[in-house]
Amino acid sequence: VEGDGKKYTVILDRSPYGQFGIELIADLFVPAGFMAVGVDMRGTGLSTGHFSDWKTESNDSFTAGNWIVEQSWSNGIIHTVGASADGLASFPTNYNSPSWLYSQYYIWTSSIGYEVLYPNGALLYNLLDRWIRGTVRDRDYESSWNAFIENEMESSWWEDLTFTGNYQLIKQGQFGFWAGWYDIFLVGNLAAYHGYNYESDPAVRHKSVILIDPLGHCQDGAEYFTQDVIAGRTALALMQAYETFGARPVKRTNIKNVTFYVMSSNDDAGLDVGQYWTSLEEFPKPKMTKFYLHGDKTVSTDKPKRDTDDAESTTYVFDPTNPQKTNGGNNLWSDSPCGPLDQSEIDTRDDVITFETNTYDEPLYLTGPLLGQLYVSSDAIDTDFMVRISDVYPTGEVRLIQDSAVRMRWRNGGLEPQYLTKGGIYPAKISLWNTSYIIAPGHAIRFSISSSNYPRFSVNNNNGLLLADENYPGENITATNTIYHNAIYPTYFELPIVTKHQLPKIHGVQSVFEEAYPQIDYNLVTEKGPELLNKYAMSRMGEGK
Repeated sequence: VEGDGKKYTVILDRSPYGQFGIELIADLFVPAGFMAVGVDMRGTGLSTGHFSDWKTESNDSFTAGNWIVEQSWSNGIIHTVGASADGLASFPTNYNSPSWLYSQYYIWTSSIGYEVLYPNGALLYNLLDRWIRGTVRDRDYESSWNAFIENEMESSWWEDLTFTGNYQLIKQGQFGFWAGWYDIFLVGNLAAYHGYNYESDPAVRHKSVILIDPLGHCQDGAEYFTQDVIAGRTALALMQAYETFGARPVKRTNIKNVTFYVMSSNDDAGLDVGQYWTSLEEFPKPKMTKFYLHGDKTVSTDKPKRDTDDAESTTYVFDPTNPQKTNGGNNLWSDSPCGPLDQSEIDTRDDVITFETNTYDEPLYLTGPLLGQLYVSSDAIDTDFMVRISDVYPTGEVRLIQDSAVRMRWRNGGLEPQYLTKGGIYPAKISLWNTSYIIAPGHAIRFSISSSNYPRFSVNNNNGLLLADENYPGENITATNTIYHNAIYPTYFELPIVTKHQLPKIHGVQSVFEEAYPQIDYNLVTEKGPELLNKYAMSRMGEGK
């Protein structure tokens, strides 16, 4: 372009994964009239220096942007795009309030660091280990690993990976977010959208859009969502990105600010009621409804009563030398498979207790956060409690909807661990992030509770040693753990119930795309786009070193 005399708007991607991804960015955005520029983050790819764990991204991005706008081919406008770790590096760009930054598009990423790596205090071991080994240079591995492990509490070290409280710095532009219900960064993606849309400078509030497909990084989960997922997410994401970067649609469509896939089971009952795209001005407001566990292993919206023959608690034994193997969920690599996998075999283990609703006669529509309030005890000073929410099929399959964990020494947050006393009963809140899912007629909901899920989470050896302790992992201590479900200590889960009319179906994604961007070949987009996006996702899985 040096000799054509034109000046271009730049799409900038700063990444630790090397230059392969920039070819894909060019394939997606150059046809729409943009120039694509890629930068290797400090200490990665062809860049010198040491990987900084995102500590230098504010100034590094400022330097890169300033260089770009000084070039003869630049018109002085830069939009940033970032998927996964690239996105983590895009948020700090705002700290210097660069005049050249006009908009940002975030793909499968997070504006909060701690909760996506230590949800409720429990380390996502496989995510951290595989990512650092696959991305960071060997000379930087130990220092990077140690930094994350030494900060298993939410210390000030995490501030560079957390944009919370700084959204007021967003003063100009438009912003787009693309998330996945089974993605590793789901909760952080939602937090970023909320911050940009509701906590930014008043001049730019309510100018953000979000797309949530079922998958995100979880490409292997596509087979469970058969209704227009791949072509739909490709076309909808590109429409969203083009408009975020200023390429206005020729005709305004019925695609609104909040667009997401409404999941359900992949049997006939689920396909009849769910597995479709919806688009709304804002997320639907759910009726948060408490589902209580009962001593007869049932679940209902009725709180346990005092005068009952039901058991007041359920106890199991957890041996950390025999952890459950991860099978599905918001994961990334094949040794920790992702998506709505069958939990029926795991649920037969002696160290898993299950509670189940009655079979539903009518669809149950869920969209929003999944929350839990546990009442627990242990004869160990520390342990984990793992929770899974699953869809029980009439055939006996138990497909995972969402799962999470709470590490009891961090149940109250803080900078110092709070250990357990034998005989004490402790409340523990747990977030299982979010979903949009319809329980089909003939199906039920199962809540499974245990104390391990490896390698998704590191195994808690129940001895209280912190991850950075020189004696870690230390002695394996078998723990006797108890869940309470009685009138005094009523363990429950809050589910976000909505109605059918709150989730209207989008009809004709192809016609919507062609009306908005007639100059772009839809068939080519849906033929080549999924492959490009799949390659882009794979290139952002920490295997680039």
